[in-house]
Amino acid sequence: ISYLYMTMEKRIFKFCIFALLSTFIFVGCKEENTYPTTPEIEFVSLTKFDSASQLDSLELVFSFTDGNGDVGTPEIDTLNRDVFVKFFEMKNGVFVEFVNLAAPLEYKIPFLFPRGNNSSLVGEIKINVEYNYFQPNDTIRYELYMRDRARHKSNTITTSTIVTNVQ
Repeated sequence: ISYLYMTMEKRIFKFCIFALLSTFIFVGCKEENTYPTTPEIEFVSLTKFDSASQLDSLELVFSFTDGNGDVGTPEIDTLNRDVFVKFFEMKNGVFVEFVNLAAPLEYKIPFLFPRGNNSSLVGEIKINVEYNYFQPNDTIRYELYMRDRARHKSNTITTSTIVTNVQ
């Protein structure tokens, strides 16, 4: 009986070791998400914030992925921009681009870098945009794309439309 007890005890011990090692192997072999080195963006939201002044603003939110994690511009770089936005307003039922050469809609993303072994970056970017207050009661929308530090251009996305109701 003691021989049978020791054999059963060894089997239970071996099973526990096997189960523990299997768990470590499956957890350790978790496949990391991989993304293309060219950034990809997706529209998330466009929210209007009203104020008492003519300078009402919008919060434009989009998500991004970048496979090699080279997103953003160093703070000391005052020339390069990362996000490029086009403004469109509805005129006679058709969206027409409004171009303001004096103040193009270009934005800088803070210098980002991946953590850990995976070089991919995934996140959301929020941009505050002052919309065109020269045309009251406009229906507007935006198109935008971003570039990473290697200057790879992302896809272009279009936001939802919004009525500004500027008086």
